[in-house]
Amino acid sequence: MRGTDKNAVAARHWLSTKEMAYCALFAVLTGVGANIRIPLPYVPMTLQTVLVLMSGVLLGGRRAAVAMAMYMLMGLLGLPVFAGGGGFHSLISPSFGFIVGFIPAAWITGHVCEIFKVSGNSLHDAAVRSLACLSGVFAYDLVGCLWLYFNLNFIVGKGFTVSQTIAAGLTPFLLTDAIKLAVVTIISGVISNRLEKSAWRPFAD
Repeated sequence: MRGTDKNAVAARHWLSTKEMAYCALFAVLTGVGANIRIPLPYVPMTLQTVLVLMSGVLLGGRRAAVAMAMYMLMGLLGLPVFAGGGGFHSLISPSFGFIVGFIPAAWITGHVCEIFKVSGNSLHDAAVRSLACLSGVFAYDLVGCLWLYFNLNFIVGKGFTVSQTIAAGLTPFLLTDAIKLAVVTIISGVISNRLEKSAWRPFAD
C-alpha cells in the first residue's frame, strides 16, 4: 500500500497525458508566434515571447518549462518554429541563448504566479502577473545576453564588450518587451478570470 502511495505521489509530481498535451499546445503556439511579425519602428515584434510568458501564467512553472523545452527541441530537430527557421545549426546562432532562456523564463513566471496563488483578475492579481512577467523577461534577457557575449567573443570572434553586447541584444528590445509584458498581463487576466468563473481549471494540480 505504501508503495502504491509513493507511486501516486511521484505521478503527481510529473505530468499527466492531459498536461503533456497542454505543454505541446503551447510549444506549437510559441512556434507560430515566432513567425508572426508585427512591424514597429526600428525593431519588428513577434509574438514568440508573448506565448512564453503566457505559458508561465496559465500553465504554471513546471508545465511551462516543459512546454518551452518541447519548443526548443522542435526547432533543433528542424521544424521552422524559430524566428530564423530551425535545425541544429541554430546552436551557433548569436540569438539562440534567448531561446534557451525561454525555459527558465517560463518557469519563473509560472512559479511567481503559483507562490501568490494568482487565479482571478483583481488589481492584486494583475500586479503579481506583471511582476511574474517582468521576472520572466529578466530571465530570458540575462541568458540571451550571456549567450550572445560568449558567441560574439569566442565563436564569431568580434571582441564585444559587455556594454556593446547589452546595446546589441537588450537595449533595442526594451520597448517591445514592455509592450509584451502589458499584453500578457491583460490577456492572461481575462482568460484566468473566465476560467475562475466557469470553475474549469484545466491547469490545476
